[in-house]
Amino acid sequence: MKYFGTLVFVIFLSLLQLSGQNITERKVSMSLGSQNAFVADVEGANKKIMEDVFKKMMKEYGKLQENKKAREFFMMATKVSKINGSSPIDLYAKFEEGKGMATTYLWVDLGGAFAGSAEYQKQSEAIKIFMQDYYYECRKIVVQNELKEEEKNLEKLDKELAKLKKLNEGYHNDIEKAKQKILEAEKNIEQNIVEQATKTKDIDSQKKVVEEVSKKLNSIGKN
Repeated sequence: MKYFGTLVFVIFLSLLQLSGQNITERKVSMSLGSQNAFVADVEGANKKIMEDVFKKMMKEYGKLQENKKAREFFMMATKVSKINGSSPIDLYAKFEEGKGMATTYLWVDLGGAFAGSAEYQKQSEAIKIFMQDYYYECRKIVVQNELKEEEKNLEKLDKELAKLKKLNEGYHNDIEKAKQKILEAEKNIEQNIVEQATKTKDIDSQKKVVEEVSKKLNSIGKN
């Protein structure tokens, strides 16, 4: 039973570590010096997305205040049972925007010491789970925005295709009109040939009349 209990605990820790796979820890400078931070890099996100999601997730624990000089947000003496049970903690957060991504730094003061996996494994794993959930929420918004943009692109392509189809229909109509004109022209050519033949006969007959009148003119006074 003792071995089984140990195995379950190891599996549980493994799952916790896996759940925080997008979260890293490192010393980062903040208003209280260089302290261990839990870091979430979210590809495709901007600073506004990161701030908005964080504020929304922290709403149930209190209101975030802003230290504009340090460019930090903080929440003092708040209770987050998932992280530190009934004991209050101080939270500090900073948001930065990079190229094609944004980063959130979270510092958790457990009451005289900042959380870190080396000394506070239980609290640190809970923070990583929280930050992993935060990471997913940010990514959802990024992908939702991406989906909206691609839907706009699809709508644009649909409109372009509809325009091309309309042009194609117009071209076919032009061809049909041209065919009708060709048929009319062919009939006109046939009619023209008949009229030319008739006119040629009329000319030949008129030439004979002219010759007869010319002869009549020339014969005057010769008899």
